[in-house]
Amino acid sequence: MATSDVIPEMMRALQLVEYNKDYKLTSIPVPVAGTGELLVQVAAASFCHTDLQVHQGVYETKVPMVPSHEPVGTIVCRGPNTDSKWEIGQRVGVLNFKHPCGSCRKCRWHKGEYGTLDARFCESKNMAGITTDGGFAEYLLADAATTVLLPEDLGFEQAAPLMCAGATVWNALSQCNLKSGQTVGIIGIGGLGILAVQLAKALGYQTVAVDNCPENLNLSSDTEPGLEPDLLVDYNDSEATLKIWNFTDGLGLRAAVVCNDDVQAAEWSLKLLQPRGTCVPLGLPEKGYHFNAFDLVFNELVIKGSLCASRDSVEAMMKVVAKHGIKSHITTVALKDAAALPTKYKNRDFKGRLVVTMDEE
Repeated sequence: MATSDVIPEMMRALQLVEYNKDYKLTSIPVPVAGTGELLVQVAAASFCHTDLQVHQGVYETKVPMVPSHEPVGTIVCRGPNTDSKWEIGQRVGVLNFKHPCGSCRKCRWHKGEYGTLDARFCESKNMAGITTDGGFAEYLLADAATTVLLPEDLGFEQAAPLMCAGATVWNALSQCNLKSGQTVGIIGIGGLGILAVQLAKALGYQTVAVDNCPENLNLSSDTEPGLEPDLLVDYNDSEATLKIWNFTDGLGLRAAVVCNDDVQAAEWSLKLLQPRGTCVPLGLPEKGYHFNAFDLVFNELVIKGSLCASRDSVEAMMKVVAKHGIKSHITTVALKDAAALPTKYKNRDFKGRLVVTMDEE
């Protein structure tokens, strides 16, 4: 086991103690890295919509639980029999899913199909902030197999949202199977969508961004030059559909990524697609989606699911992020001030993504 000189016995952490109540700032033992694990000193971790669902009891998470599955930080200990490529002091990001069992039907499927295991699909996987403690603490256990190195020039606060939000839209864009120059619509340009727009532009796609929130529409142009959308459309505009059709010379979009759980927006996106176009809805609406069968059948449309991204895929994303200067809009909150984070999220009392920092402020 490799370890840094000083690791405390106790750490500060936010815990979900009771559903629909503020988190509790408390002191709990620092976890010990086991086989194949890394102990990461957390620098920042962001709040995702899934964290709100955990807070509401949707996943029946056992409490107390440390939330957040978007943590980044520095390796301070390498557990027994853990790949020696991981070194003390490396800056890393930690993906949500970890410890695939290797024996369930989905693990056997992935092993047979691709020759590897992928924790995303395991029927008994661990999930940070849902089944195991997450990133709203000073230290976190990471599965070395689902940990990624961070680019040197990428700050921790910007890196945190990439571990789920960035990974999610990156994989969704991959599911679209687009070629450079083809047109993709990003429906909903909040925390996920603004990353999707920038990644799509960096990959060379013609990009249409759609939202009904004036603030999101304004923020979409607040990016590095060349990463702003080619067409910005207000969903409430009576000519929204016409503008998109005109932009595509009447052909329609090759693909659409729906970055919210708006059922009507998802169904509307199908009407924007060219024949054999692809829609990737990323939201989890409580009552499910409703798609027009005639749109699907008569245009041979494809609707694809997308679940975060594999480590290899996220490593590829990180190179694009570093090369093009892709950034999230973030609001930082110190750990000591973050007990009411779910309420802040529900009230939309912030800009972009909520990121908790461990620094004393």
